[in-house]
Amino acid sequence: MRARQPTTHSRPSLGHPVGQDPVYDGDNFQLEYMDLESSCRKTASLQTQPRETKPHRRLRRRRRPTARPAYPHHTHVVDLSSRATTSVHTAWHLSPASQPHHTSRDTPSPIDPESIQVPITYDPDPADLALSSVPGQEMFDPRKRKFSAEELKPQPMIKKARKVFIPEDLKDDRYWARRRKNNVAAKRSRDARRLKENQIAIRAGFLEKENAALRMEVADMRKELGRCKNIVAKYEARHGPL
Repeated sequence: MRARQPTTHSRPSLGHPVGQDPVYDGDNFQLEYMDLESSCRKTASLQTQPRETKPHRRLRRRRRPTARPAYPHHTHVVDLSSRATTSVHTAWHLSPASQPHHTSRDTPSPIDPESIQVPITYDPDPADLALSSVPGQEMFDPRKRKFSAEELKPQPMIKKARKVFIPEDLKDDRYWARRRKNNVAAKRSRDARRLKENQIAIRAGFLEKENAALRMEVADMRKELGRCKNIVAKYEARHGPL
């Protein structure tokens, strides 16, 4: 008998490998027995093993692109910090809230003139204050009392009326009642006029002292202002205008 040529198989066999098929020649024929159940288990395990490992391979393939490079990171940190500082400085210059308000610096806040206290020594005579105060009311204070323009107007000179002689037989009760009433009104008018004159006089005395103190303060401030102007002029002459 001629020897059989070795044949190749595309699917797995149950015996020897494909390239190791036995040659049956004459008396050398040998029949080999093999366990069919064990071979089926092996083939089943070979077929199921790639399916179980596929998810692990996919996970490995997915994780590979996320791997970080092995170069140092300090260059990126420097770039980010420089960008951050640049953006912060740019935002600070562009934001209107961070810009200085020159108007608030140049223009001072308004001051109530009534709240200004001039340091002067003014001690009026208590008798003069008593003559300038209404009996039974608060004591007159020349520092706070103010007069309107109507009150400060000059009063016209009133000529005294000529006396009219009345005979004694015509001076009845009606005449005396009218005369008493006129005398009370005249006295009240004189007292009110004198009271206001006294108040204006004491107020004027206080304002005179306050004016003198303010004039001295203005003179000192003008000296200080002139000194500051000289300093600014020297600075501008050396470094240019402000």
